[in-house]
Amino acid sequence: MAKYEPLVRYLRRQKTSEVELSFRDIERIVGFLPKASTDLLWWRAEDAASAQPQQRAFAQAGFTPKPELRAERVRFIRSASLLKTPGHGVPSD
Repeated sequence: MAKYEPLVRYLRRQKTSEVELSFRDIERIVGFLPKASTDLLWWRAEDAASAQPQQRAFAQAGFTPKPELRAERVRFIRSASLLKTPGHGVPSD
């Protein structure tokens, strides 16, 4: 997951519950996006040991990616459990 660590750090620093990034924005943060990123399954967030590195990174950052492949952008939505956790930039009740 080390290659996606800059994206994990970026997402964790965000104060909002949703973050929209273009593919180009993600390339600037991470340094690259593989051709496989044009496949919806590539963007799945999964924390299982068998998951791909980017899938674990999305999950560990606490976000679910919602890609719009034709528009080449991704909306990252903060996990509901983190919305209620103090210190994640979103006010808790």
